[in-house]
Amino acid sequence: MRPIFVDSALRRRVLATLCCTFALVAVCAVGVSVLDAGLPRLILGTAAVAAMLWMLGDCGVAIQRGLLGRSAPAGLRTRLSWSGAFVGAVAGPLITAKLTVAGVALASGTVLPVEGAGALAGVGVAGMVLPMALLVAGTAAMKLPAAAVGAPIDTREAIRLVEGREWSLLPLGFVLALTVLAIGAGTAAAAFGVLPGLVLLALGLAAFPAVVAATARRWRALQPAA
Repeated sequence: MRPIFVDSALRRRVLATLCCTFALVAVCAVGVSVLDAGLPRLILGTAAVAAMLWMLGDCGVAIQRGLLGRSAPAGLRTRLSWSGAFVGAVAGPLITAKLTVAGVALASGTVLPVEGAGALAGVGVAGMVLPMALLVAGTAAMKLPAAAVGAPIDTREAIRLVEGREWSLLPLGFVLALTVLAIGAGTAAAAFGVLPGLVLLALGLAAFPAVVAATARRWRALQPAA
């Protein structure tokens, strides 16, 4: 099994942060579920989302910097930008894919007034669009290790980095998408007081360290030989 943490101190720190953040989000979720609508519920829901975003950046940067040999701690700006890039790497491609499929389904249902025509067209397009969305997610994930080590790259540079090896990132894009969706859906559920969503959040957080470590190792392998 490939390593996730470079030493026991980092492992203890990351796991403690994950557990504390989950406990805080769970407390916020319980509070939202029992309080009446109003400002306290809004504050607790916002706190749950803010805590999760902070945890993503803090733990993600720590894991990747450790694997990439950067011992000095990262700053606040790096952590916040990393957490935003982590969510955006999946959210952007998947939202675009969903809108594309929905648009095709709607257009097909309008042009061909046959029962199920829109749904069939949507399923067919989804079979072509989803792999590309996951491929884009895997490529966008290459921005994360670069941001973690303080050398951020844009989308064009990420594409240039993986040129010729794009399809090797499809499995990474798949597991990254599942992880982000689980964390995002679980956090959203907690923010609205839906307690069963905490199970999904726990699953996403359990997969998070391994996915982040795999992204760092893949980025390192794609670096051009000196």
